[in-house]
Amino acid sequence: MDLRRPVNMANKPTNAEKLSTHQQFSSKNRFLHKVAKGLEECKTTKRSLTVLFIGLDSLRQIFHTYNVKDGTAFLRQCADRIRIFYSEIGVAEGGDGLLLLVDGLHDMESAERAACDIIEAFSEPFAMNGTDIFLTVSLGICLDSDQRKSPNELVKGAEMASTLVREKPGSNFHFFSPDILTTWKNTFNLEFSLRKALKGNQFELHYQPQKDIKSGNIVGCEALLRWKHPDKGYIPPDHFIPLAEKNGMMLELGEWVLREACRQNKKWHSTGTYRGLIGVNLSARQLHQPELAEKVKEILEETGLSAEYLELEITESATISQNNEVLNSLRQLRELGVHVSIDDFGTGYSSLKYLSIFPISKLKIDKLFMKQEVQHNQAIVKSIITMSHSMEMKVIAEGVETEEQLVFLEKENCDEVQGYYFYKPLPLQEASELFLQAQ
Repeated sequence: MDLRRPVNMANKPTNAEKLSTHQQFSSKNRFLHKVAKGLEECKTTKRSLTVLFIGLDSLRQIFHTYNVKDGTAFLRQCADRIRIFYSEIGVAEGGDGLLLLVDGLHDMESAERAACDIIEAFSEPFAMNGTDIFLTVSLGICLDSDQRKSPNELVKGAEMASTLVREKPGSNFHFFSPDILTTWKNTFNLEFSLRKALKGNQFELHYQPQKDIKSGNIVGCEALLRWKHPDKGYIPPDHFIPLAEKNGMMLELGEWVLREACRQNKKWHSTGTYRGLIGVNLSARQLHQPELAEKVKEILEETGLSAEYLELEITESATISQNNEVLNSLRQLRELGVHVSIDDFGTGYSSLKYLSIFPISKLKIDKLFMKQEVQHNQAIVKSIITMSHSMEMKVIAEGVETEEQLVFLEKENCDEVQGYYFYKPLPLQEASELFLQAQ
């Protein structure tokens, strides 16, 4: 059963050959049945069978923007382009891609050539009601080179490989491997645990002090989220925060962090332990909440913390957003008396135009620029400090780890510093003891 056709434009179906939508595409069940049949034939012929999943990025948006009839016609155009090369096409469950069944691809090299053919076929725009629409694809490939996979395993493997393309931009296709399945299982288990963690009081805050570079006094601290899993111990933030952003938990989690940080800072102030700012990172989801300022005001009133002792840190990418709601929220926060800073400055390609209209009180130089062995880093740091001061903003350097770095920053009149040269992020008890001793 050789399903692959020669790469020849003459093989493109004519209008007369085009079938109805239901005839052109196999249903998921019919497609799986044909995969099973193909696997049986391959046992006799000793050929390999491959399933490809073509994730059609933005396809759902097209269906939402246009009517179902136009969306289906668009999907038919996609299938027609693929049919130049392959005859067996199925519609993926959920309607966000197409499935291909191909035999004769004996190794990764031949499958890669097939993937490149398909990607090239989608490089030209599609016609949609007189408008040209460009569509990118995320291609997942699952080879049955060992002839041990079931139809479901082949299809699911191709679909899983496709998601890696979407999550890790830079390539148009990805091969399935057993490692992917392990990663998926680990991610699923982590997500399940994450949903239980907040209710189970497994999260805590650690605090990293920030120093005034001239006086040496502690003038602020950054509250950093930590997850202490009951079995696995501390799980790195870069493992669970992206997952929380993806599954929608970040709003609830971010609100918990903000409330806990404000509550703790007020307690320190009331006991005379500490009288400085506390910095809290805002997630992208929080930043785009229309009611952000109201929520912050509510938490400040609930905890009793004065707004002047709260600093909200936003990512640099937010400064290039032209979203008026974001700008309005930041202005409302400044009117409350809350400080707003840009975290990891220097890595997000922000426009000075947007930087000038955002109500920012401080820039945080990304720790990447503290690596003095990298050429031009010192010049970049100098420029950021000079620009910040000219715009009447303070500047803090994070990631300071050596005396050499500190001396350089002192020379360039940096305002504040943060990093392992002074203090690592500290658990509550250690941070409280440090602040008390620093009085």
